[in-house]
Amino acid sequence: MTINEGKLLIEQKVEDFNKNEKQYLSKTFQETEVRTRFIDPFFQALGWDFNQTNISKHLWDVHREYSQKDNSNTKKPDYAFNISGKLKFFVEAKAPWVLLTDKVPVFQAKRYAYSTNGKAPVVIITDFQEFRVFNAIERPIFDNPLQGLIKELDLKYNNYLTKWDLIYGNFSKEAVMSGSIDKLIGKITKETKTLDKEFLSDLIIFRELLAKNIAIRNKELSVDIINECVQRILDRIIFIRNIEDRDIENEILFKISESKDNVYKSLLPVFSKLNDDYNGLLFKPDISDKVIIDDDIIRKIIKNLYPPHSPFQFDIIEPEILGRIYEKFLGSKIRLTESHQAKVEEKPEVRHAGGVFYTPQFIVENIVFNTVGKILTENKMTPEDVEKIKILDPACGSGSFLLGAFDYLIKYHENWYRNNKSSRKYKDDFFETQEGEIRLSVKKKSDILKNNLFGADIDREATEVAIMSLYLKLLDQGFDKGQGLLFLRGHILPEMS
Repeated sequence: MTINEGKLLIEQKVEDFNKNEKQYLSKTFQETEVRTRFIDPFFQALGWDFNQTNISKHLWDVHREYSQKDNSNTKKPDYAFNISGKLKFFVEAKAPWVLLTDKVPVFQAKRYAYSTNGKAPVVIITDFQEFRVFNAIERPIFDNPLQGLIKELDLKYNNYLTKWDLIYGNFSKEAVMSGSIDKLIGKITKETKTLDKEFLSDLIIFRELLAKNIAIRNKELSVDIINECVQRILDRIIFIRNIEDRDIENEILFKISESKDNVYKSLLPVFSKLNDDYNGLLFKPDISDKVIIDDDIIRKIIKNLYPPHSPFQFDIIEPEILGRIYEKFLGSKIRLTESHQAKVEEKPEVRHAGGVFYTPQFIVENIVFNTVGKILTENKMTPEDVEKIKILDPACGSGSFLLGAFDYLIKYHENWYRNNKSSRKYKDDFFETQEGEIRLSVKKKSDILKNNLFGADIDREATEVAIMSLYLKLLDQGFDKGQGLLFLRGHILPEMS
């Protein structure tokens, strides 16, 4: 649709809304209706295709979410706009009677975009009556719903025609393909507090709180044991927040921290249950189960990982990003003073090297493609052939190359099964989604981890992070918990220590 054809369509919609404004502002006119009648056509007028066929779902222009109830506070924004499979921006839809200045929906929309770590730096909130654009690069603050508002794109419906060139120049498919979103946001500098920097900052605060408290309340523990305990406790909490946000588990941590005394001891049965369900490394009985932690400390950490205090949507933070955050986090460790006080200091080897430098994602992808990728594609390997490949990172750190290799192996298998899905031989290795996409079963992904991927590192804490990141990658697309636990109880997460 050209800019002028789009403007004609918008002119009709503006006229309709203006003539029937009273009806559209009533509570009987719901979100699903405004999406169909106004918001879908609005973006179709900007050249976005809502009905693509004969194309893989991940290449669709627009991904839409549908909640069970109108105006429910769902986690995901209603629309994700993509170019060639790459996310560009989100749109959150509301019924026209809902205030677009309300803290909860504005924070939720910005939080979701923020958690992409810059992949979707913009989020639009609209009910057609209003069109509000927010810069979501920096940490959203719940009590400041105007934070990040791009004022020249804060519009009412009766401005759409006079501002159509501006809207089209920023949000048409043609403009987005030409880089309009990046121009809109401007240059991201070293001082920009993106998700990776903010999450690292929070992790450092959490570690210091835990380390100081454990050192004071557990005088018999050595510095190595304190380091180990702090790492394991934080890893468990972060992992649980990830599976909660993926709807694999119900909210666990927050309810216990708010309703129980002796909070940490009350969490131990939860850890034990998760070990029974998932196996793996994280929840195995451990020295950390025996430490004493004051309630105010563990409550503070947990509270700051949930909204409205937390800006992080964990099902959106990619395991690769989490691994990079942890690489910098592992550049320091706990030291004990003579009076058994804990201090967190940069590791000597990191200080001498001038800091921690993680491997950029495009380099990971390039190296994986030119090693693992070449072996697989040049030899046209079957799943049976792939089982025999051993991939080793002998200095794996937090696992960036192993994650890259795991991702490549998952995609290779998905493509192979897509072309051979009639074979009964592989029926337990994959399933087909409602949209016809091929997804590997949890068991198959677990087999890939056990058969194909190996890592070693001089830093034990780094290998634990690598294992956790690979676990999160395994669970990245979620799974049917009922079916998963029925067939895989105790084996969902493979033993990788």
